[in-house]
Amino acid sequence: MENGPFFSRLVQPVIGMIHLRPLPGAAAYPGGGSGPALEQALADGRLLQAAGVDAILMQNTGDLPATTDGGPETIAYMAAIGAALRQELTTPLGVNILANGTESALAVAAAIGAAFVRIKVYVGAVVGIGGLIQGSAQRAQDFMGRVDARSIEIAADVYDRTSRPLGDMTIEEAAHYASFHGSARALVVTGGSVEESLDRLRRVKAAVQSVPVYAGGGTTRENIKQFFEVCDGVIVGNAVKTGPAFQGCVDRDRLMAYMEAVHQARR
Repeated sequence: MENGPFFSRLVQPVIGMIHLRPLPGAAAYPGGGSGPALEQALADGRLLQAAGVDAILMQNTGDLPATTDGGPETIAYMAAIGAALRQELTTPLGVNILANGTESALAVAAAIGAAFVRIKVYVGAVVGIGGLIQGSAQRAQDFMGRVDARSIEIAADVYDRTSRPLGDMTIEEAAHYASFHGSARALVVTGGSVEESLDRLRRVKAAVQSVPVYAGGGTTRENIKQFFEVCDGVIVGNAVKTGPAFQGCVDRDRLMAYMEAVHQARR
């Protein structure tokens, strides 16, 4: 387990994504065990660490259509892959299980010694591809107590671009509830476009000053300076991949060009 506060000690961090190939149990799983997913995860992790990202977030992106919380097979295979990553890498790890795996992500994080989890729907309720998803802040806090995982920090999405919020809760209210009532240690904001993302980030930053606010997607080497002028950090995946979207491997040249733009933006 990482020692001490995690998100509060980072300065304009870049969190690099490991988008796992379909795992056993998923509708898109092609067979062959977890070997291909593990091999790509290790290769991507090595490149991300060598490029100097501040943390790495492992997500079961290939498991589409996503179930509610991944299921026991997803927990088992992600724990095995995460343990291999922890043995290979020194960069802090995070876990995200689609569509809104809360207890499952926390269980994997606790088992592998990850620093944080990302939870897509933390407060309120949304409609996504699979239907209604309810916020899980209360469940997360209860489960963390039961497994003695209070040191794992939660990055909570606010108005994720893959779903639509129900009711009239504003983005400012959702951000306040996630950080204050839900004790999230970071907020993640993503819009359907660069302009919408920047607008949402500005609104959340103005409403909540107690925790860092991250851009959850949409950054590129061309626009990273715009994002760093608005938010506290970024999560990057597609911009440093070979493609197609979220399915390719980390591309060394794209990654290095992105990180060079990050260094320039930070200066």
